[in-house]
Amino acid sequence: MRCGEDLGAAMHENNAISSTSQNIRDAVSTLLDLVLDSTETGADVADFLAELASLTAGELSRPEREVSCGITINRRKQPSSAVGSSGEGSVSKVRIPLELDGEDSAVVNLYSPRAGAFSGEDLAAAHRFADDASRALLLALRISQLRESRRDLSAAMQSRTIIDMAIGAIMAQNRCGRDAAFKILRNTSNNRNLKIRDVAAGVVASIAGDTDFTARFEE
Repeated sequence: MRCGEDLGAAMHENNAISSTSQNIRDAVSTLLDLVLDSTETGADVADFLAELASLTAGELSRPEREVSCGITINRRKQPSSAVGSSGEGSVSKVRIPLELDGEDSAVVNLYSPRAGAFSGEDLAAAHRFADDASRALLLALRISQLRESRRDLSAAMQSRTIIDMAIGAIMAQNRCGRDAAFKILRNTSNNRNLKIRDVAAGVVASIAGDTDFTARFEE
């Protein structure tokens, strides 16, 4: 009877491991979906991380062992960010670093309320999943950085357009050159403690008769 019980337990363990591995394989396509969702308007890296933490916990949990997940990320020139579970009340914990670019770093923390919850096979499966997750996170971060760069470029182009228009207006009104017109803008900016762009927007708005003037251009 003992041999039969051991065989049954081993088969149950193997089935659980096989199920976990299959879940992880299926999760790869879900990771890609999460990356695509992160490109939607209004989405950001925090949304992606929250979904990733939830997915990780779900894929590594078993009926007899619930797993929660928290992810911490550190990005250059940005405050540290943490999403998901804090692991409060957990007995078992696994910490898996994710490989990212440059000075960026992230850590996946897995928690379970059960002692000795993570076997060697569990750890191997978790690291395999973390490898896929790190690539997905890296892609999401790069997309986010491109989006931020585009916003910065758009703002800079809009600001420059408004300033150029204001300089043109001042040149026409004062019959002066470009350097003199810009000096007028700069002096007004300093005297009023305003940004040059805001002063320029006021100049253009006063001419256009629109106090809510926004430069428009093709990106």
